[in-house]
Amino acid sequence: MVDPADALQDTATGRAERAQLERDWIISSADCGRQAREALTKAAEVLAGTIPGRRPDADLAQAWAEIGQGWAALSHADAVPSVAAAAFTVDQSGVNTYPNP
Repeated sequence: MVDPADALQDTATGRAERAQLERDWIISSADCGRQAREALTKAAEVLAGTIPGRRPDADLAQAWAEIGQGWAALSHADAVPSVAAAAFTVDQSGVNTYPNP
C-alpha cells in the first residue's frame, strides 16, 4: 500500500503509484457522493410522503438531510488529496498552468 504523504513528497515516487492514489481518492469521493445523494433522496421522500391526516416527519427529513451533508463533506474531503496530487504532478513535471498574458 502506498503512503499518500510519501507519494506526494517523494519526487522518486512512480507515476503509477501517484495515479493509483488519485484513482482511489476519486473512487472514494464518488462513493461518498453517491451516499450523499441517497440520503438526500430519502429526506425528500420523507417530506413527499403523504399519509392522510398526518404531517410529514420534518425531524426525520432533517436527519436524512444532515446525513447527506455529512457524506457530501466526506466526498469533498476525499477529492482534495486527488486535486493536490494532480497539482503536485503538474508542478514536478514543469508544466506551466498559468496562461501567458
